[in-house]
Amino acid sequence: MSAPDGEAGRDPGRESGHDTVSGRHRDRMIGLFLLAAALFNPPLLGLFGVEGRVLGVPALYVWVFGLWVAVIALAALAGRKR
Repeated sequence: MSAPDGEAGRDPGRESGHDTVSGRHRDRMIGLFLLAAALFNPPLLGLFGVEGRVLGVPALYVWVFGLWVAVIALAALAGRKR
């Protein structure tokens, strides 16, 4: 039995329009989420809850906002088309 029209030449590994690029994108975003969840967890944040300051700003604030910027930048890199 031959394949129906439109499905000839279709890769059997692809699922209804999803290709490996979107799969890699999804995997990168999941990895980024897990990394951010690990870096923003309270035990790690407690390490920066000391009285130290960086350029007059509490170390905890520098850590949180620095990570926030890094996660946004990584998401932008992971989300752009190549």
